[in-house]
Amino acid sequence: MSPDGSPAERTPSVFRGFAHIGLGTLVSRLSGFVREVVTAAIFGAGTSMDIFIAAFTIPNLLCRILGESAVEAAFMPLFKGIHSSGDRRRAWRLASRTLAGLTIALLALVLIGVLLAPQLVRVVAHGFEGEVADATVRMTRLMFPFGLFIGLAALMGAILLAFSRFRVYSLAPVLLNVGIVAAVLTLAGRLSYVSLGIGVLIGGLLQFLVQVPFVRRLARADGARLSFLAARSSDPDFRRAAGLTGPVVVSSAVQRVGVIVDRTIASFLLPGSISSLYYSFRLVHLPYAILALAAGRAVAPVLAEHHALKRHREFRETLVDGIRMNLVFLVPVVLLAVWFARPIVGIVYQRGAFDETDLAMTSSAFALYAVGLVGMGAVFLFVRAFAARLDTKTPVKVSLAAFGVAAVLKLILVRTPLEHAGLALASSIGESLHAVMLFVALNRAAGRDGAAVGLRDVAVPAGKVALAGLALLAAVWAVDRWAGMRFADELLVNRMARVVLAGGAGVGAYLFVSRMLGLPEIGAIFRRGRRGPKVVRPTH
Repeated sequence: MSPDGSPAERTPSVFRGFAHIGLGTLVSRLSGFVREVVTAAIFGAGTSMDIFIAAFTIPNLLCRILGESAVEAAFMPLFKGIHSSGDRRRAWRLASRTLAGLTIALLALVLIGVLLAPQLVRVVAHGFEGEVADATVRMTRLMFPFGLFIGLAALMGAILLAFSRFRVYSLAPVLLNVGIVAAVLTLAGRLSYVSLGIGVLIGGLLQFLVQVPFVRRLARADGARLSFLAARSSDPDFRRAAGLTGPVVVSSAVQRVGVIVDRTIASFLLPGSISSLYYSFRLVHLPYAILALAAGRAVAPVLAEHHALKRHREFRETLVDGIRMNLVFLVPVVLLAVWFARPIVGIVYQRGAFDETDLAMTSSAFALYAVGLVGMGAVFLFVRAFAARLDTKTPVKVSLAAFGVAAVLKLILVRTPLEHAGLALASSIGESLHAVMLFVALNRAAGRDGAAVGLRDVAVPAGKVALAGLALLAAVWAVDRWAGMRFADELLVNRMARVVLAGGAGVGAYLFVSRMLGLPEIGAIFRRGRRGPKVVRPTH
């Protein structure tokens, strides 16, 4: 880090992590969209997909909360802090005991989920009746073991993230998509939508197994080992990690239960409402994962290390880097997604059983989900910043308040002409409010260490991004007037030509103005383009 701590000097090191995670996640998410295209073409947005999505909601939601969210926000910062302080064997002892404890917890959760599947389905899809409800219960029971695999995969990924092994961490989810696509293409003709459930199990197992050799290699390099047989609840580090986990689970559950609320309400709306929300959210989740999650995950281990070593000024500077990356990379995505909502959804999904009605319903939800992208990214970043400070209780209080506001908005907006898209808009408003509340709480806590983020730290880059965004909109409007007339019909190639030409002009204008205004992230892109990628070998 530079002596003056200027953004231009600090950004390259943080940006490298962001770029590695983003590129790996791009490959993973593109494979996910291959999966979505295949399933949309075979099953459309009708009852079969509604059954699968509703059945997958609870096992995926509960086990990701206990697995992915808990280990990344509770275990990883503590593990990283202990390892950074030099006590490597102690850090790996914590990893082994967490592995054993998480396995036991997930096995118990899977058993409970299988037994309570009928009750869980009534919560998720209360509007389902008869054979549709029975089929959803069977699918839920089939897929619940996925939670064990994905939870253990999340722990392996958290360890890789702590060591900056970004490529393996971000590419492992590709195998989940490979498993689903392979199962659908080979089994859908005989098993219909049940093939999706089989693919989920195969893919989840592969995602876990592929990471294990890399984690064991890291342990051996430190003269330690990772074991399933190290359960010991009296270990003080394990007890501390477990104590941090409780609030993380509650906070994540509150945040993600909005998905259940959306699908429960949507089950009373027109057929295909659940599927349209699912497809649109999956589409919004692509830039969210590539950009927002990459920014948060790139700075999370750095924040944890700074806090463990009491480097409060560096903590603040790294947090500002994360905030700026969210603004710089997500604002143009929001503008382009809203402008090109219908052609983008048509390009990705409209083929096979996906018809004009599905297109209209999905594109309206997609545009309104996209409005909340910046808020979603900021929430992820600030929750990880709290976790780096080993404070997992404050986000719970904030998430409860934000969830209450969003729930009220959903009940109101779903009764408007927006219908199912009102759920998407309410979610976006709720995420934006959630981000503001988290920032205020985090800044108040950081202020006690003399490391509060100043208004100027956020306002200056936000103003520059706003000016660049106006340049983007002007370029898109100018080119799209011509492209919209030249490529006015609904052919796939015409949609693609319009998005590429007008969208490319907008991105070009955004990059040009951003660089002229001195945004360091854009400068880092151009510097990497001139020098080529630099190989960074993380130290242990």
